[in-house]
Amino acid sequence: MTNPQSTRSPLLGRDFILLVAGQGISLFGNLMLRFAMAMWVLDETGSATIFGSILAISVVPMIVLSPFGGVLADRVNRRTIMVALDAISAVLVLASALTFAAVGFSIVAITVMQVALAVLGAFETPTVQATLPQMFRDYGQGTLRQAMAVVNQVQQLGSLLPSFLGGVLYAMFGIRPMMVVTIVSFAAAAVLECFIRLAAPDRGDEELPTPLEDLKAGMRFLVRDRPNVFALLLFAASLNFVIIGNSAVGFPYVIRTVLGFDATVYGVADGLVGVSGVVGAFVAGLFAAKLTMRGFPFAMVGLTVSLLPQGIVFLLPVSAWVKLVVLVGFTFGTMVASCFSNLIAVPTIQLSTPDAMTGKVMAMVAAVSMCAQPLGQMAYGWAFDQLPVAAVLLASAGLLALGTVVSVPLSRRFEA
Repeated sequence: MTNPQSTRSPLLGRDFILLVAGQGISLFGNLMLRFAMAMWVLDETGSATIFGSILAISVVPMIVLSPFGGVLADRVNRRTIMVALDAISAVLVLASALTFAAVGFSIVAITVMQVALAVLGAFETPTVQATLPQMFRDYGQGTLRQAMAVVNQVQQLGSLLPSFLGGVLYAMFGIRPMMVVTIVSFAAAAVLECFIRLAAPDRGDEELPTPLEDLKAGMRFLVRDRPNVFALLLFAASLNFVIIGNSAVGFPYVIRTVLGFDATVYGVADGLVGVSGVVGAFVAGLFAAKLTMRGFPFAMVGLTVSLLPQGIVFLLPVSAWVKLVVLVGFTFGTMVASCFSNLIAVPTIQLSTPDAMTGKVMAMVAAVSMCAQPLGQMAYGWAFDQLPVAAVLLASAGLLALGTVVSVPLSRRFEA
């Protein structure tokens, strides 16, 4: 007699639903805070350099500490780590809100808060990335890609309200209610994650090495045993320099400072980009089970083509509203291409790594790929302050075109 549970999709499991819900709510709070800080800093300073520098400084702890977060994720129950980190994040943002209420706007206080949250993120990111293969490794590559697609879809959906709601809240009430929403979100995520049933990573009967020895073992595995993955990491680092630098610094700076729109317009624009991310996540999810590294160059073509019109429109004598429409409209393509590239690359790395090393390897993936992120944010902050917008965007499209050429032999190495 057939067990009715045998035909049930593993994606409908209680633990996966709780994981997705917790991560979605936590991301919502994180993005609400990021939106609020971006608006506050730009309104008070009007400088893309200062804004980009704060973002860059906050990334440094993730680069340095992510590998140790991966070591922890391979030693301790991953559910416990997620609960603790979200709870600590809620307390940290509460303390920051009280500080801002007492002293007002402070670049130092904002930077300290962002750095502290980045430290917590350095431990959470590899933990979550290691949890998915732990849940679905036995179901095969197709199921893992589908699970990641679901996570991407929920994350994209969770990113919409911070933009739409954030613009309205900030314009009407300022920074404080947005920080309250962030605190509640982190606390709610911690409560949900308490109910996930997840065993500690299975390392067999081996004696645990020291954290540094464990980290060295992960590095040797990555460089010697998985050279194709290492090559992909170097590629991701250069890609992050362009994509993150432009989107994190350029998008808000161009809309708020260059084009002169207020926080509400920027919130709607950012929300529309979020909608495109949702669409991209769902479209990529439809093909999740069939995606391979063969499709990676096509995703790079999409990134390149989507950036060209954004640069060209700033060469034309058209209104700020036309430039805004083109900027937001073609960012749609950037989001869709990014969803496909992530869904191709990340599961490939996860399934190439044994469970006892997934945390370390994914942490090093994050650390290496993020190494170029602060440099990109600072470089783009300087570039947008010193150069015409069209020059920056067209140069970025040229760099992505070069990356497209490089991605062809790289994808073939993975298919070999």
